[in-house]
Amino acid sequence: MNHDQYNALCQACDQLLLAPDSGDERIATPWLHVIRPHPIFLEGYADLFDSQFGTNWKRRIRNMGSALRYLAQACLSTGKPWASVGELPEKCDVLIISHLVNTSILNQDDDFYYGGAAGELAEQGISATIALINYTDTAPALLADNWHQPKVPRVIFTTVLGLAAECMLYWRAHMAARHLKKTADAQVNDLSRRVTARAAIESTSGGAVSALRLGEQIKALVVRLKPRAIMVTYEGHSWERIAFAAARNVSPKIRCIGYQHATLFNQQHAVQRRLADKYNPDAILTSGKVAQSRLQKNHQLQDVRIVTLGSNRSFARQPAREWRSCNGEKRVCLVLPEGIFSECNLLFGFSLQCARSLPNIEFIWRLHPNMNYEALTRQNPSLRDLPSNIVLSSSMLGEDIARSHFALYRGSTAIVQAGVSGVRPVYLHQPSEVPIDTLYEIAELHARVVEPDDLRKLVEKVEEPHNAVMTKQVQDHCGLMFTPMDTRELGAYITETIKEEAIL
Repeated sequence: MNHDQYNALCQACDQLLLAPDSGDERIATPWLHVIRPHPIFLEGYADLFDSQFGTNWKRRIRNMGSALRYLAQACLSTGKPWASVGELPEKCDVLIISHLVNTSILNQDDDFYYGGAAGELAEQGISATIALINYTDTAPALLADNWHQPKVPRVIFTTVLGLAAECMLYWRAHMAARHLKKTADAQVNDLSRRVTARAAIESTSGGAVSALRLGEQIKALVVRLKPRAIMVTYEGHSWERIAFAAARNVSPKIRCIGYQHATLFNQQHAVQRRLADKYNPDAILTSGKVAQSRLQKNHQLQDVRIVTLGSNRSFARQPAREWRSCNGEKRVCLVLPEGIFSECNLLFGFSLQCARSLPNIEFIWRLHPNMNYEALTRQNPSLRDLPSNIVLSSSMLGEDIARSHFALYRGSTAIVQAGVSGVRPVYLHQPSEVPIDTLYEIAELHARVVEPDDLRKLVEKVEEPHNAVMTKQVQDHCGLMFTPMDTRELGAYITETIKEEAIL
């Protein structure tokens, strides 16, 4: 997908989301929220620009299968919207929505995404409760029973409600789909008609119904805890907007806060655009100064309070590397793909070509934690026969970075830690795509390669004096992408809310 097609797609989806007849059921549809121009995110939109575009029966069947599975589970469900970890307080000042990604984080006081923010707020006299969306295969009730009483109260949302509630969710989704289908039939513009027709299918997807379900669970929790503020991780997903609307449905004056915890990428769309007022955050907390500066420049966010919270992923700056001779030692290139098969194939395939033509360079292949080499080589056998100058990493990321002079990457956020540590970033570009460079804002400060010979030329120039200066500038930028977490601004914002309520 090229730039023009991507922009047209964003515009067509936004027109549906912003239409006067749009409601929670449409906003809940993940497909309509175009996150960013990464090949993986765009896979679900590719056929919109294909002359053979037609009815997606596979998607319809998948949606039906998802509905039957959830309805079957609902028959056995208690109908409870969450499982409590210990006793819940009578009320709290801020409800924090986070994610339970694996069972290894059970019994940890710090949250995977927010770190120790809730505990720090408590020290400021602000009470918090954390509600977790469960991504594990373990039942929420069992997880709650195995979690010792935490310092910060927690609940774990159930994955299904009672049968009557689930039937209502699917009925709402089905009615939204019928309305979109009628809208598609009346469309004159070809792309708008295709987008609307596909949105009709996607509005009954498991993801859309899950967002609606989460909205109902948040409504119930806001009724129970009466928070003054709700804070959610904020990346542009549909459920985030539904969370804000659900909270406001119960408590119109509640402050809605989005925490932009991940990197902001080039042309990242959904997280930066306004919808109807009830779906928008009152404040956005950023992971670093770079994101804060960028969001503050967006005219659609002019009335949104944007401050830096920081991140528990901030990295200590290391001395910039000197690019003098290595005394005969090999230069080392760290290869950092995302946890996606296609990205591993691309970066490892490219570096394999380089390794065979550049035996004086050592390449460290580092897999994302959710990948493994055996699965990768089953999918791509060409990555099995490796030359001696390719090393499969079994070390910690910091150890690999300490050994490396370059880091070959595309959309990985691990490059931020490498950049802070003085490693020179090298972006692998595919001419046919919209760039997905994590460090796109400083593209002039780092190298871009397309062919293996580009890397050879880069190595030959590595000792030029200006490279040391550029490396320090890269360090400066990367150091501001994830800054140490500081909850004082958040605490002040919530305290301000409490005082306003007291006046009223």
